[in-house]
Amino acid sequence: MSLQKRDELVEHIIATQPSLRGFMRDLPTDISIGSWDLISYSFQRGFEAIWDLARADHSGLLLSPLLSLWRQSVELALKSAILEIAGNIENKPGHDLQKLFEQLCKISADGGLCNDDDLTRDVAAMIDLAQSFDPFADRFRYPSGKKGEPYEGLDVDLDELFQSHWIIVTWCEGTVVELREKFGIGSPQPFLRCESE
Repeated sequence: MSLQKRDELVEHIIATQPSLRGFMRDLPTDISIGSWDLISYSFQRGFEAIWDLARADHSGLLLSPLLSLWRQSVELALKSAILEIAGNIENKPGHDLQKLFEQLCKISADGGLCNDDDLTRDVAAMIDLAQSFDPFADRFRYPSGKKGEPYEGLDVDLDELFQSHWIIVTWCEGTVVELREKFGIGSPQPFLRCESE
């Protein structure tokens, strides 16, 4: 179905040669406006959709987009959880997954949660691994670094990539739920801004 639709669009382009200047525009009624949680969820869904395609396509061409979505989804899950609990992100961690994770652990511990457990250590190890492979959030998006040096290839176990994504995102969401239910900390706060950018 998707291939047929793409073919139809190409035929339309050839037949009409449109300028397509309005293919993107502002939409002030978009339900995702200001919602870090909804944007985070949209990247989770995007990761899962591309993961399905990457499993079926053995060429490896979808690996970079898949890893980019994995990383962005994890980053947004961390930021969304921090904003949900604390209302702001401190010290401008940018795209550093380790710093974001440490901040989430600190605010959750300050809120009364114990982070001294195997699951939290496993999540920390997965985040450390991802951060070590892509410290500047560019390796999965570009073929070379800022100085032009090509990145080495990556061998990725797709099943473990999916599982790590699920574990990390679920841990972030669970932290928010547990703090809210046990201690009344954090609540939906629309239009929070991330000061880390």
